[in-house]
Amino acid sequence: MDRIALNHRSIRRFKPEPIAYQALEDVARATASSEFLQSFTLIRVTDVALREQIAAVSGSAVLHERGGELFIFVVDCARDIALVPAGSDVHHFTNWNAFLAGCFDATLAAQNVLAAAERSGLGGVFLGSILNDPRRMIDLLHLPRYTFPLLGLMVGVPAEDPEPKPRLPRQLTVGENGYPAFDAAAAADYDATVANYYANRSAGARQESFTGLVRRHLTAALQHRDEIGAILAAQGFTLPQA
Repeated sequence: MDRIALNHRSIRRFKPEPIAYQALEDVARATASSEFLQSFTLIRVTDVALREQIAAVSGSAVLHERGGELFIFVVDCARDIALVPAGSDVHHFTNWNAFLAGCFDATLAAQNVLAAAERSGLGGVFLGSILNDPRRMIDLLHLPRYTFPLLGLMVGVPAEDPEPKPRLPRQLTVGENGYPAFDAAAAADYDATVANYYANRSAGARQESFTGLVRRHLTAALQHRDEIGAILAAQGFTLPQA
């Protein structure tokens, strides 16, 4: 069993040391792709001012760190559309299937990069928080029509050693031949495990449970996330409305 994978931790503090970022970019490029369309683009952010502007969107303190490399993974159907004859019906590159395929490609590439980084002794953290304001991210990164900024990833030399967070138990997350029945006892046990983790972790100890986290999500600030459907439409994705 891959102990490195099972020991994953999100790293949010990095040493100001360079890393072999081109090797990580090559890992992203080598990732499996839906229908071999490779419908993603990877953007490495090196401009300090731009990184600060992205930090303002994300709200994540990790982006103010001096160390670490910032990558943005972009769903990209624009490149495919540029390769077909002018005037072609591009519906196959703008529908739900195309968008989801781009999401798969970008997400798999991001996970591959982080896994490769961790095997090399590096660490990282995903930044779904770039979706706090997708329109702003599109403007900041000069993204063309038929693209969408999906997630960010910070990778670097760890300057911290946090404890791994306990994951949901097998009874609640793994089914055989169908969706698993909800196990209230397993959920209660997991609440106790999460409470023990937060109460005893080395940094930022607090009273917490998984159920509490889930329930607070009901009233979490959405930022601009409720606008994602409209933003996708403006970017040229013809996703049907419910």
